[in-house]
Amino acid sequence: MAKQMIRPPSGLVAALDIGSSKMACVIARIGGDRKPRLLGFGHRLSAGVRKGSIVDMEAATAAISAVVQEAETMADERISSMFVTLAGGDVRSDIRNAEIVIGGRAIVDQDIQRCLAQARSEVPLAGRRALHMLPLGYAVDSSRSVEQPRGLFAEKLGVSLHVASAEEGPIRSVEAAAAQAHLEVDTMVAPSYAAALSVLTPDEAELGSTVIDIGGGTTSISVFQAGVPVFIDALSIGGNNVTQDIALVLKTTLADAERLKAIDGSCLSAADDENRVISAPTIGEDDLAGTYSASRADLIRVISLRMEELFEMVQQSIKDAGMARTSGGSLVITGGGANLHGVAELAGRVLGKRGRIGRPSGIMGLEERLTDPQFASAIGLIRYAAKDAASTDIVLLSQTSSTYSVLGRLGAWFKEHF
Repeated sequence: MAKQMIRPPSGLVAALDIGSSKMACVIARIGGDRKPRLLGFGHRLSAGVRKGSIVDMEAATAAISAVVQEAETMADERISSMFVTLAGGDVRSDIRNAEIVIGGRAIVDQDIQRCLAQARSEVPLAGRRALHMLPLGYAVDSSRSVEQPRGLFAEKLGVSLHVASAEEGPIRSVEAAAAQAHLEVDTMVAPSYAAALSVLTPDEAELGSTVIDIGGGTTSISVFQAGVPVFIDALSIGGNNVTQDIALVLKTTLADAERLKAIDGSCLSAADDENRVISAPTIGEDDLAGTYSASRADLIRVISLRMEELFEMVQQSIKDAGMARTSGGSLVITGGGANLHGVAELAGRVLGKRGRIGRPSGIMGLEERLTDPQFASAIGLIRYAAKDAASTDIVLLSQTSSTYSVLGRLGAWFKEHF
């Protein structure tokens, strides 16, 4: 269970990105300059995970142990706790406003905590657990969008609080798998939030951006405005759905469908695609008999239809949350699905924004292979851990206390760390 903690200004941190297709572990050290330096990295195919949730405890535990051991060997360090992404569990956002009476005196920390607790109490969390609690702005009497009300004199104090939560069951399953691997979960982070920390520029985070993290089994969304995530969501659709579509239409195996997607796949068609022939072994046949041939145009039609559906679902999610105007003009596509040719262009066309591919950065000693979009969440988790060490006004959630976290505005952190 997540616990309240204040990290020292330097120390060893570990991140574990649990996906439906892959698992990645990153170990880094946060030095006196408050910047993380890469020490170790592990990466392997996932096991026991479907749609972002653990479905086979034994297989997931074995995969976690193996990927962590790989990172520990490279780092020549041993870890006991880690920051972890949670892609499953029906992650959702709620924004609640609250106001308390101050009575004309100076606002103190206890007043801020009380105001935040009141806002948080209005969020329905039966069977769920809060992952992130982010004040979007305070109101001090008639003054709105106050970043830090401490010390100001006021009759009333108000807050707009963003709470991102997930179902308790998937969270406890991740904690149990980690415990069986002799590890403790420090904090769980929504993948799109973690990914955004590694791919967004300060201006994008400040002026408004949408981050779409396309994984194998899920697609995670975050909308940033004024340096903080104002909306987080997750959809049960990802790159594996594209692979399955290819396998069904071209009558081939999932492995060959994945190969076709990686080598010949695209979201955009070209003039000569109808004349380019692709082939794959027919499912159920032996290696020497039976192949299915089609044009590359057929392959691209399968891919583009599914990806267009995915981005329409993203657009609808943002619209339903009332975030269409807040989401800004910037669109960043990351995750393993970002490696599909033409994906940023298609996403930009569907959502009516300027799309680009987001590659992780911000860790010293980052190897070139780790700048692949599929590692954005893992690298972002280290950035999240570094933020915890560097931001004196950030206290993580205490799930067992009635006093809830004050996560403050992250705009200053973005400016300091990018």
